[in-house]
Amino acid sequence: MGFWAVACGRTLPHPPYIQQPSSALVAVAAEPPPARVEHVPPRPAAKGAVWLDGEWTERRGRWAWKPGRWVVAPPGASYSPWAFVRGLDGAPYFAPGTFRDAQGAAVDEPPPLAVARPSVVPVIGPDGLAETVGRTIRLPTDAGAPPR
Repeated sequence: MGFWAVACGRTLPHPPYIQQPSSALVAVAAEPPPARVEHVPPRPAAKGAVWLDGEWTERRGRWAWKPGRWVVAPPGASYSPWAFVRGLDGAPYFAPGTFRDAQGAAVDEPPPLAVARPSVVPVIGPDGLAETVGRTIRLPTDAGAPPR
């Protein structure tokens, strides 16, 4: 019981957020599955380390899980979390999480310092059935690099 109280009571530091521009949305075949449960690694000692939540991303026509990760945000950048919306006609659209500069242009994501370990249990959709999803994306870390 104490574990859950501590785990649920803490917040992780995040980068400043900014809304996804509508130009970042691309048409997709279907909505993403429910999120995966992840085991968050300890915060790295790197100055300014922030947490990016895991997210679904479309790869080769299937949803693949991109694990949560600790990064040092690019200077002056904000983060646009992934977004899923439906158009007025019901068509699904998706935009992946992206760092953006002050003008709203996408900037390269920094390498992860540490990566979450996603649960390996099946992803269950709202209908109660297991979802068919792609593999979890493996992210290299620079954990061996000196702190920034």
